Amino acid sequence: MRHALADLPAAIRAWTTTDPIMARLARRTPPRPMAAGRTTGFATLVTALIHQQVSLAAGRSITRKVTAACGGRLTPDAVLRASPANLRRAGLSRQKRSYVLDLARRTNRGDVSFRRLARETDTAVIETLTRVRGIGSWTAKMFLLAHLKRPDVVAPEDLGLRLAASHAYNIPLAKTAQFLESRRPLWRPFGSLACLTLWAHKDRMAAARRPSASTFRARKNPAGRRPD
Repeated sequence: MRHALADLPAAIRAWTTTDPIMARLARRTPPRPMAAGRTTGFATLVTALIHQQVSLAAGRSITRKVTAACGGRLTPDAVLRASPANLRRAGLSRQKRSYVLDLARRTNRGDVSFRRLARETDTAVIETLTRVRGIGSWTAKMFLLAHLKRPDVVAPEDLGLRLAASHAYNIPLAKTAQFLESRRPLWRPFGSLACLTLWAHKDRMAAARRPSASTFRARKNPAGRRPD
Protein backbone atom coordinates (compact mmCIF):
# COMPACT_ATOMS: atom_id res chain seq x y z
CA MET A 1 0.00 0.00 0.00
CA ARG A 2 1.24 3.52 -0.88
CA HIS A 3 0.35 6.82 0.71
CA ALA A 4 -1.73 9.18 -1.41
CA LEU A 5 -3.32 12.58 -0.92
CA ALA A 6 -6.58 10.96 -2.01
CA ASP A 7 -6.61 9.38 1.46
CA LEU A 8 -6.55 12.79 3.19
CA PRO A 9 -10.36 13.08 3.71
CA ALA A 10 -10.39 9.67 5.42
CA ALA A 11 -7.36 10.66 7.50
CA ILE A 12 -9.01 13.91 8.60
CA ARG A 13 -12.16 12.04 9.62
CA ALA A 14 -10.08 9.66 11.73
CA TRP A 15 -7.95 12.43 13.25
CA THR A 16 -11.04 14.43 14.18
CA THR A 17 -11.56 11.80 16.87
CA THR A 18 -7.99 10.75 17.66
CA ASP A 19 -6.10 14.04 17.21
CA PRO A 20 -8.24 17.14 16.55
CA ILE A 21 -5.15 19.37 16.27
CA MET A 22 -3.79 17.30 13.38
CA ALA A 23 -7.22 17.29 11.72
CA ARG A 24 -7.34 21.09 11.99
CA LEU A 25 -3.82 21.45 10.58
CA ALA A 26 -4.67 19.22 7.61
CA ARG A 27 -7.78 21.27 6.82
CA ARG A 28 -5.99 24.61 7.13
CA THR A 29 -2.71 23.64 5.45
CA PRO A 30 -3.27 20.55 3.29
CA PRO A 31 -0.08 18.60 2.58
CA ARG A 32 1.47 18.78 -0.85
CA PRO A 33 2.37 15.69 -2.86
CA MET A 34 5.97 14.57 -2.72
CA ALA A 35 7.85 14.65 -6.00
CA ALA A 36 7.29 11.48 -7.96
CA GLY A 37 10.31 9.20 -7.73
CA ARG A 38 11.98 8.94 -11.11
CA THR A 39 15.21 7.38 -9.90
CA THR A 40 16.14 3.90 -8.81
CA GLY A 41 16.28 2.95 -5.16
CA PHE A 42 20.07 2.82 -5.35
CA ALA A 43 20.33 6.31 -6.86
CA THR A 44 17.87 7.64 -4.27
CA LEU A 45 20.04 6.40 -1.41
CA VAL A 46 23.28 7.61 -3.01
CA THR A 47 21.70 11.05 -3.36
CA ALA A 48 20.59 10.97 0.29
CA LEU A 49 24.13 10.08 1.40
CA ILE A 50 25.61 12.89 -0.68
CA HIS A 51 23.20 15.43 0.83
CA GLN A 52 24.14 14.63 4.42
CA GLN A 53 25.50 17.68 6.27
CA VAL A 54 25.69 19.93 3.19
CA SER A 55 23.34 22.59 1.85
CA LEU A 56 20.67 21.66 -0.66
CA ALA A 57 22.47 23.54 -3.42
CA ALA A 58 25.82 21.88 -2.62
CA GLY A 59 24.17 18.45 -2.47
CA ARG A 60 22.59 18.92 -5.88
CA SER A 61 25.86 20.12 -7.39
CA ILE A 62 27.85 17.20 -5.98
CA THR A 63 25.18 14.73 -7.10
CA ARG A 64 25.41 16.02 -10.67
CA LYS A 65 29.20 15.76 -10.63
CA VAL A 66 29.21 12.28 -9.10
CA THR A 67 26.66 11.13 -11.68
CA ALA A 68 28.91 12.48 -14.44
CA ALA A 69 31.92 10.74 -12.88
CA CYS A 70 29.92 7.50 -13.02
CA GLY A 71 29.21 7.85 -16.73
CA GLY A 72 25.83 9.56 -16.43
CA ARG A 73 24.00 6.93 -14.32
CA LEU A 74 24.19 6.10 -10.64
CA THR A 75 24.37 2.30 -10.59
CA PRO A 76 26.36 -0.01 -8.30
CA ASP A 77 28.68 -1.09 -11.11
CA ALA A 78 29.28 2.48 -12.27
CA VAL A 79 30.11 3.61 -8.73
CA LEU A 80 32.53 0.72 -8.23
CA ARG A 81 34.22 1.43 -11.58
CA ALA A 82 34.66 5.15 -10.89
CA SER A 83 38.15 6.09 -9.81
CA PRO A 84 38.60 7.45 -6.26
CA ALA A 85 40.26 10.52 -7.77
CA ASN A 86 37.22 11.29 -9.96
CA LEU A 87 34.83 10.83 -7.04
CA ARG A 88 37.01 13.08 -4.90
CA ARG A 89 37.09 15.76 -7.61
CA ALA A 90 33.30 15.49 -7.84
CA GLY A 91 33.14 16.60 -4.21
CA LEU A 92 32.76 13.34 -2.28
CA SER A 93 34.71 13.30 0.96
CA ARG A 94 36.63 10.15 1.92
CA GLN A 95 33.91 9.31 4.44
CA LYS A 96 31.09 9.67 1.96
CA ARG A 97 33.00 7.67 -0.64
CA SER A 98 33.16 4.84 1.89
CA TYR A 99 29.37 5.12 2.41
CA VAL A 100 28.56 5.04 -1.31
CA LEU A 101 30.99 2.20 -2.02
CA ASP A 102 29.61 0.14 0.87
CA LEU A 103 26.08 0.57 -0.52
CA ALA A 104 27.26 -0.40 -4.02
CA ARG A 105 29.03 -3.54 -2.78
CA ARG A 106 26.08 -4.62 -0.62
CA THR A 107 23.71 -4.05 -3.54
CA ASN A 108 25.84 -6.12 -5.92
CA ARG A 109 26.13 -8.92 -3.36
CA GLY A 110 22.38 -8.97 -2.89
CA ASP A 111 22.50 -7.90 0.75
CA VAL A 112 20.46 -4.89 -0.34
CA SER A 113 17.89 -5.91 -2.94
CA PHE A 114 15.59 -3.06 -3.89
CA ARG A 115 13.12 -5.45 -5.46
CA ARG A 116 12.96 -7.35 -2.17
CA LEU A 117 12.76 -4.14 -0.11
CA ALA A 118 9.64 -3.13 -2.03
CA ARG A 119 7.90 -6.24 -0.64
CA GLU A 120 9.25 -6.14 2.91
CA THR A 121 7.73 -4.58 6.01
CA ASP A 122 8.78 -1.11 7.11
CA THR A 123 10.72 -2.59 10.02
CA ALA A 124 12.58 -5.02 7.77
CA VAL A 125 13.48 -2.23 5.32
CA ILE A 126 14.90 -0.11 8.15
CA GLU A 127 16.88 -3.07 9.53
CA THR A 128 18.38 -3.82 6.10
CA LEU A 129 19.27 -0.25 5.19
CA THR A 130 20.76 0.73 8.54
CA ARG A 131 23.36 -2.02 8.12
CA VAL A 132 24.83 0.09 5.32
CA ARG A 133 27.58 2.45 6.42
CA GLY A 134 26.26 6.00 6.74
CA ILE A 135 22.55 5.14 6.63
CA GLY A 136 20.71 5.80 9.87
CA SER A 137 17.08 5.47 10.82
CA TRP A 138 16.18 8.93 9.45
CA THR A 139 17.55 8.14 5.97
CA ALA A 140 15.84 4.74 5.98
CA LYS A 141 12.49 6.30 6.96
CA MET A 142 12.79 9.00 4.30
CA PHE A 143 13.40 6.20 1.78
CA LEU A 144 10.23 4.47 2.99
CA LEU A 145 8.20 7.64 2.80
CA ALA A 146 9.56 9.32 -0.33
CA HIS A 147 10.66 6.42 -2.53
CA LEU A 148 8.50 3.47 -1.49
CA LYS A 149 5.54 5.75 -0.61
CA ARG A 150 4.69 3.73 2.50
CA PRO A 151 1.51 5.04 4.17
CA ASP A 152 2.33 4.89 7.88
CA VAL A 153 5.84 6.28 8.41
CA VAL A 154 6.64 8.69 11.24
CA ALA A 155 10.17 10.07 11.71
CA PRO A 156 10.67 11.66 15.15
CA GLU A 157 14.33 12.17 14.16
CA ASP A 158 13.35 14.82 11.59
CA LEU A 159 14.05 18.35 12.80
CA GLY A 160 11.41 19.86 10.52
CA LEU A 161 8.71 17.63 12.00
CA ARG A 162 9.89 18.46 15.51
CA LEU A 163 9.81 22.21 14.85
CA ALA A 164 6.30 21.97 13.39
CA ALA A 165 5.06 19.81 16.27
CA SER A 166 6.53 22.20 18.84
CA HIS A 167 4.60 25.08 17.29
CA ALA A 168 1.34 23.24 16.55
CA TYR A 169 1.04 21.44 19.89
CA ASN A 170 2.76 24.11 22.02
CA ILE A 171 5.40 21.81 23.53
CA PRO A 172 9.14 22.37 24.12
CA LEU A 173 11.35 21.34 21.22
CA ALA A 174 13.36 19.07 23.51
CA LYS A 175 10.27 16.91 24.10
CA THR A 176 9.04 16.69 20.52
CA ALA A 177 10.81 13.46 19.49
CA GLN A 178 9.14 11.53 22.30
CA PHE A 179 5.88 13.33 21.57
CA LEU A 180 5.92 12.37 17.88
CA GLU A 181 6.58 8.75 18.78
CA SER A 182 3.64 8.78 21.20
CA ARG A 183 1.40 10.21 18.47
CA ARG A 184 1.98 7.35 16.04
CA PRO A 185 -0.96 5.21 17.28
CA LEU A 186 -3.29 8.22 17.00
CA TRP A 187 -2.30 8.89 13.39
CA ARG A 188 -2.29 5.26 12.21
CA PRO A 189 -2.70 4.18 9.44
CA PHE A 190 -1.99 7.64 8.00
CA GLY A 191 1.34 8.45 9.64
CA SER A 192 2.94 9.52 6.37
CA LEU A 193 0.14 12.00 5.67
CA ALA A 194 0.59 13.34 9.20
CA CYS A 195 4.28 13.95 8.43
CA LEU A 196 3.39 15.68 5.15
CA THR A 197 0.88 17.83 7.04
CA LEU A 198 3.48 18.86 9.63
CA TRP A 199 6.00 19.71 6.90
CA ALA A 200 3.36 21.86 5.19
CA HIS A 201 2.70 23.58 8.53
CA LYS A 202 6.45 24.24 8.92
CA ASP A 203 6.53 25.85 5.47
CA ARG A 204 3.52 27.97 6.41
CA MET A 205 5.31 29.08 9.59
CA ALA A 206 8.38 30.06 7.57
CA ALA A 207 6.28 31.99 5.04
CA ALA A 208 4.51 33.87 7.84
CA ARG A 209 7.86 34.96 9.29
CA ARG A 210 9.19 36.12 5.93
CA PRO A 211 8.73 39.91 5.54
CA SER A 212 6.65 40.92 2.55
CA ALA A 213 7.65 43.56 0.00
CA SER A 214 5.17 45.97 1.58
CA THR A 215 6.80 45.41 4.99
CA PHE A 216 10.19 46.31 3.54
CA ARG A 217 8.70 49.47 2.00
CA ALA A 218 7.10 50.43 5.29
CA ARG A 219 10.39 49.94 7.13
CA LYS A 220 12.24 52.09 4.61
CA ASN A 221 9.55 54.77 4.65
CA PRO A 222 7.87 54.61 8.10
CA ALA A 223 6.24 58.03 7.82
CA GLY A 224 4.53 57.11 4.60
CA ARG A 225 6.57 59.62 2.64
CA ARG A 226 7.36 58.97 -0.96
CA PRO A 227 10.98 57.94 -1.45
CA ASP A 228 13.11 60.47 -3.31
